Amino acid sequence: MHHESQQQSGVITLRVVFLGIFLAILLAASSTYLALKVGILPSASIPAAILAMAILRLFHDGNIFEANLIQTAASAGEAVAGGIVFTIPALVIIGYWHYFPYFANCAIALLGGLLGILFSIPLRRILISTPQLHFPEARAISEVLKLSQKQTFHIKKMLVGTSLGAGLEFAQTGLKIIAVSIEKWYVFGSSNIMGFGLGFAPALIGVGYLIGWNVGLSLLLGAFIAWGISLPLLSYFTPVGKTFILEKSLSVYANDIHYIGLGAMLAAGLWTLLHLFRPFYLSLRLSLQGLFHPRKSQLPLTEQDIPLNYLFGGLGLVVLSIYFLFDYLLPLPSLMFACPPLFIIGAVCYVLLIGFVFAALCGYFSGLVGVTASPGSAIVISGLLFMALILRGLLFLKGHELLASQLLNAAAMTIMIGAVVAGAACIANDNIQDLKVGHLIGAIPRQQQIMLIIGVLIAAIVIPYVMQLLFNVYGLTTVLPHAGMDPQQTLSAPPAAMMAGLTQSVFNHDLPWTLLGIGATIILILILVNTLTKIKVSLLGVGMGIYLPLSSSTPLFIGSLFAYAVKCYLQRKRGDSTSPLDFQPHDAVLLSCGLVAGAALMDVLLAIPLSITGSTCLLAILPPRWEVFASVLGFLSLLALAACFYWAIRLKK
Repeated sequence: MHHESQQQSGVITLRVVFLGIFLAILLAASSTYLALKVGILPSASIPAAILAMAILRLFHDGNIFEANLIQTAASAGEAVAGGIVFTIPALVIIGYWHYFPYFANCAIALLGGLLGILFSIPLRRILISTPQLHFPEARAISEVLKLSQKQTFHIKKMLVGTSLGAGLEFAQTGLKIIAVSIEKWYVFGSSNIMGFGLGFAPALIGVGYLIGWNVGLSLLLGAFIAWGISLPLLSYFTPVGKTFILEKSLSVYANDIHYIGLGAMLAAGLWTLLHLFRPFYLSLRLSLQGLFHPRKSQLPLTEQDIPLNYLFGGLGLVVLSIYFLFDYLLPLPSLMFACPPLFIIGAVCYVLLIGFVFAALCGYFSGLVGVTASPGSAIVISGLLFMALILRGLLFLKGHELLASQLLNAAAMTIMIGAVVAGAACIANDNIQDLKVGHLIGAIPRQQQIMLIIGVLIAAIVIPYVMQLLFNVYGLTTVLPHAGMDPQQTLSAPPAAMMAGLTQSVFNHDLPWTLLGIGATIILILILVNTLTKIKVSLLGVGMGIYLPLSSSTPLFIGSLFAYAVKCYLQRKRGDSTSPLDFQPHDAVLLSCGLVAGAALMDVLLAIPLSITGSTCLLAILPPRWEVFASVLGFLSLLALAACFYWAIRLKK
């Protein structure tokens, strides 16, 4: 391609900015809902690229460079959601905050995101040219973008998916005429419990399609281990109380199963980090070389990042802002540190050092295995634990016993500092993939980085509002903001709950190690299975499947089952499996993206009146005694979604 055409195509126009902002809001809001609901965020880059292309078709003169710029800004919405929603709700779970203060959340999201962008600028040229990094998602996106110039991408399927997702979600959550899930529990003997459950949430079915068959099957395996094996064993060996009450017993056992899932996720994350120790070392060495020894020669336009003087100026401004944010947020007076400014400087240095290392690691792992499979959450958790141990050591040196309120403040400080690091790591995990797409199609990195900044800014403004709305309506894990709320509908927020439990355990020394050990043992057995056989199970997927309720894990599996069926159907029709779009046929991706966006946004919109009135049954029209009818409609909704996926990918003769 000629540089002249690249310059013309790479200009950031008002249309690009507007569409980038629109999709950033869309993905930020839907990703916030998904992160709180199930703690799983599939890579936003592929959906963002396809959505950008589909919308640009309406203008008839769009090109792949514009689609790439829009996609880059839009995917930042998902990345910022991962950084803040995986960490900040832990402050509510531990009881330090009783709501989500807007300014604090917005500042943490914005500064963490900007730090991740600034770190990824010197990392970009190093990582995208590292031979062993294949960037699977980036290559798939670049193929889709190139094919968009030859094929017509219709927005119709996305609109159908959005309408279907929004309609089903309104019927489930608003009108309550379609069941969200069904569960059936049987009691054997005096207290032995067995049972099953199934969820019908359209957003989770869409996510299940995007995460794919392997992860979906691993989630189902985790769900079976939790509710098909662990629940009967726990109910047999550890009965709850002298008088058996099913609801009370299920609540206690669900809490125990959460800890088993927590141990499984921790073990899976640690194994992944150990397994990738050599890439850890190579990534850090190459990144430092790229930072301190940049190339001096004149670079072509397609290799030009934001200039170094702007980079260091921006870094200085962000660092100063983080200092004042920590000074405002951290409860230092209660912990009686001799020199609070010195501690804040140390915390800022920790964020810079660990944040850069984690950004390099996440960028490397993203290039190696893709965004969704990258062990970013394990890296963030290890950083949080490291910070907790440092702070615990400093408090131990003070030489006196700490009050419960002081331990709570120490845990909150750890989470706040860790949230900024998480924001930087999640952005690097995501945008390195987008920058590789730009490299493959000949885009201008500087333009992409500007769009990233716009996407981060918009997401930081939107996400705190969405978190507060959803919290007001559904609650968070065991935290219910209003009396009379249904504990069955609370948002699980697995990563935040995990970080809350781990951080508090460092200071309180009260984790149930036996249950954590059971979870770790399950992962060790699966590691042996992966090593000794041809079976390849997603370890983190199994851990998440153990942790999530059946109403969340089963629709994720159903979505992945749809993805597997679509792949098999198209391979049989085409007679081969070498198509560049074989990984995820784009029409079905459009439909699944629409399902996720429509359902998640409808939930956010419903949260407004439900939050104001404080009643989740405000719009309900179906009497509770018609529960069987609602369940039947739930099964019919699954059949309708299956028919829609078939319609989306059927081949024209």
